[in-house]
Amino acid sequence: MKVYHRELWGPINVFKSESNAYRRLKEKGLCERGIVPDFYGMIEDIDPALWQPHLNMFRKDEARPSALFIEYIPDLRKIDLDNYTTERILKLGTILREIHKAGVLHDDPYPRNMMVQESSDRVCWIDFDRADTFDFPLNERQQHWVAEELEMMDYFVKGLEEDYKEGKISRTWEYYYTYY
Repeated sequence: MKVYHRELWGPINVFKSESNAYRRLKEKGLCERGIVPDFYGMIEDIDPALWQPHLNMFRKDEARPSALFIEYIPDLRKIDLDNYTTERILKLGTILREIHKAGVLHDDPYPRNMMVQESSDRVCWIDFDRADTFDFPLNERQQHWVAEELEMMDYFVKGLEEDYKEGKISRTWEYYYTYY
């Protein structure tokens, strides 16, 4: 269960972004295929007083929190030099393209959201709280966003491959250590 503080103001509603993205990804079959965590549903307007002490951190919020129920995948780690393989990084690039074909822009294409479960060799994308969903045909602005995200991913794929060959993070340093 992923619980969200709900702001009464501000331009971004991370709960809405993530719930809309997961609903779309589920509808398009990406959850079933395991390339994003499975989505089981959501609950809005939770009374934190009824869920003490677990939701204690939400008691003083102006608005009641909401939550998503998503698959817990044990032993996930972000992609890095220790778990890098050419197959894994290429698969992550392919998955991002499939996410776009489903009408979802991830909008946070950094390694912290590109995961590997080494025991099963499963790779998946997580954390859609910045995502944007759209319908087709894309307008010019949306096309630009998708192209930019794919360009970032392509650079990361090539850079991580070179970093792996050298045995150190250099080309992809800001993907790992700069947060936006």
